[in-house]
Amino acid sequence: MTTSKTCAIFDLDGTIIRVSSEQVFLSYLLSHGEIPIPNLLAWASNFLKVKSLPVAKSNKIYLRGLAQERLHEIARRCFVDTLHPSIAPHISDLIHAHQADGRTVILMSGSLSFLVQPFHEQFQTDLMVAHELEVVDGKLTGQRVGLHPFAENKAKLAQQLATEHGLDLSNSYAYGNHHTDAYKLELFGHPVAVNPDQKLRRIATEKGWQIEE
Repeated sequence: MTTSKTCAIFDLDGTIIRVSSEQVFLSYLLSHGEIPIPNLLAWASNFLKVKSLPVAKSNKIYLRGLAQERLHEIARRCFVDTLHPSIAPHISDLIHAHQADGRTVILMSGSLSFLVQPFHEQFQTDLMVAHELEVVDGKLTGQRVGLHPFAENKAKLAQQLATEHGLDLSNSYAYGNHHTDAYKLELFGHPVAVNPDQKLRRIATEKGWQIEE
């Protein structure tokens, strides 16, 4: 009889790091003059059209036409310079503790995959799920590929991983900070709200979930 494996699944922004990786990266790109002005204008125009920040954020028009290899290189520099110092020591210890206990450790983030990748390598996590962008002839189109790991989609992706890798979510751990993470957290036997926003704090309190500051 095969015993199901347990896992620990971590969000990135606001959980492992205290900042938004994409906002930090965008500032990094702007400060180094890497984004053409027409790209920024196109993004602003799209935002005014959809009138929804979450929808506008999911469209990466500002990266359209930029070379994938160049962006990955800049992302790694950004990780070393600004993102790595933002790693919360307590969460870092938690990741290592779960690894020591033999759990499958997973990073699941709505952030761009090339921003999540350095954290995946830093912590030597088993699996990584992130926001993938389309690449044509070595350049980004700004369009998304696959399911965006956000809100209900994180729950769907967690269930897919459980099926594919034989994971027992009822005995596993999940960490998140935003109220949209609740869809994912409620699938797990050990949900943990890390520095939760007001709405997630209320949900966690009502459901008796663990809260980490």
